[in-house]
Amino acid sequence: MRDTFHAELANVSLADAMHGLSDPLRLRIVGLLAHQGETECSDIYNALGISKSNASHHFRVLRECGILLRTHQGQQQSARLRADEFEARFPGLLRAVLDNVDPA
Repeated sequence: MRDTFHAELANVSLADAMHGLSDPLRLRIVGLLAHQGETECSDIYNALGISKSNASHHFRVLRECGILLRTHQGQQQSARLRADEFEARFPGLLRAVLDNVDPA
C-alpha cells in the first residue's frame, strides 16, 4: 500500500486552505467529521451518497490543504479533522466555516 500524503501545515498557504474549503461537498465532509469525529472513509461516502472515487478525490484535496488526516488500520481507512493543528495555523478559519456548515 502506498503511503498517504499529508500536508505539512507550515507549508500550506491561506489560498491553499481556502481552495480546500471552496467546494460544497468538501464542506459537507468537514461538517460531518466535525460532528462525528474520526469516521471510516466508507461511512463518509455512503452517508453523502457519492462514489468511492469521488470521495477519494475530495479526501486528497482536504489532506493537501492540511485539514484532514487519513489513518489506516488493516483494511479500514478512517478520516479525521486536524482541527487543533489547522486552528493554530489559521486562527478562527475552521470555526468560521463550521459555524456556517450544517453537519452532513
